[in-house]
Amino acid sequence: MATSMARTLRLLCILLLSLFTLGGCQTTSTGEGVGTGLGALIGAGLGSQVGSGSGRTAAMLVGAGLGAWLGREIGIRMTRGDQRAMSTALDRTPDGASESWHNPQTGTEFTMTPRNTFERGDQQCREFEMEVLVDGEPRSTTGTACRRPEDQAWTTV
Repeated sequence: MATSMARTLRLLCILLLSLFTLGGCQTTSTGEGVGTGLGALIGAGLGSQVGSGSGRTAAMLVGAGLGAWLGREIGIRMTRGDQRAMSTALDRTPDGASESWHNPQTGTEFTMTPRNTFERGDQQCREFEMEVLVDGEPRSTTGTACRRPEDQAWTTV
């Protein structure tokens, strides 16, 4: 159970990373605030799935605390340069190929691999895998990003 919860938290961590990167956070401090809030909500939601009665309440509080901490850490580590690198990888990397970059400010290493390009309505979309090395700990997830028709910027869906 603990291994599955740890895996879920790692996957949520990377998913949040993707959301912040492609969601257009303007500054690190905004990313930090958004990450903290979203992490707390997701952590509380996960905690609500554990136990019953007062045990469930405790699990929600612990989940919210852990989620807020993880979300804050992700938000702090994302920079505009990382957002640009992720968008560039989606723009120019063929399906199945990988693009990697290192952020010297945060020490975080990223590898993005687009897996499938397709159309959804009037939007170009790409499924991707992302691996992130944060403080020596590897984390990975999958996701989908689509171009917004109004400005052609990538956003996760």
